[in-house]
Amino acid sequence: MSDDMGRMRTFKGVIPLLLCGGLVCVLIILEPNMSVTMCVGFLMLAMLFLGGMKIKHFLIIFIPVLLVIPVLIIMEPYRLSRLSAFLDPWESPRGEGYQLIQSLYALGNGGWFGTGLFNSRQKYRFLPFAESDFILSIIGEELGFLGVFLLFLACAALIFCGIRAASKAEDFFSFLLAMGITMVYGIQTVINALVVSGSIPPTGLPLPLISSGNTSLIITMASMGVLYAISAKGNKSPKAVQGTKRGEKFIQ
Repeated sequence: MSDDMGRMRTFKGVIPLLLCGGLVCVLIILEPNMSVTMCVGFLMLAMLFLGGMKIKHFLIIFIPVLLVIPVLIIMEPYRLSRLSAFLDPWESPRGEGYQLIQSLYALGNGGWFGTGLFNSRQKYRFLPFAESDFILSIIGEELGFLGVFLLFLACAALIFCGIRAASKAEDFFSFLLAMGITMVYGIQTVINALVVSGSIPPTGLPLPLISSGNTSLIITMASMGVLYAISAKGNKSPKAVQGTKRGEKFIQ
């Protein structure tokens, strides 16, 4: 894609990438893991858009993808249960709604300034996965709204730095790589926050660089290392490279 940007302006040039990305999504959904499938699918579409795909081609692909989501939910009973628990968690307070209710209790208990570091009560077997998927709830309980706000300021700063590194990349491949790494981090962070606050149905994505889990931590840190290398190399590059017609411009 980075070697022949003109191909991305045609629907024929997009098809091979869609087939490869679609195959990955199929393998993930067979696990089954719908949340990661959706993240990979939306990331793929975003990368194609950044690569220069026309908006009309983007909509032709994006709209059917949205229509497939309800079908995937209906296919598995546990997904319907999660959706029901999201709509009304207090309908099954000891079942599917238990985790979300406990997460909301933790956030509510934190208030503006929290109960104090290490003073969480929900992490003592009340809130499942308090160390991984729902660690943000514990942060909100111990540090309050102010602590969560400062955490997301740091996350936003990291995302901004990633976008800035991409804008200064010395070639188009580096631009796409930097944007891809940044979007993976941003997507996971936003989805985790929405799940913890009850804004979307529970998924299972960790909070990058915060949640417990060696695999996620190692992969994310390695990705950030690549992002830093792109940034450092871009800052030293004397060339200014013009990107696609989307409006990207790589500054010296």
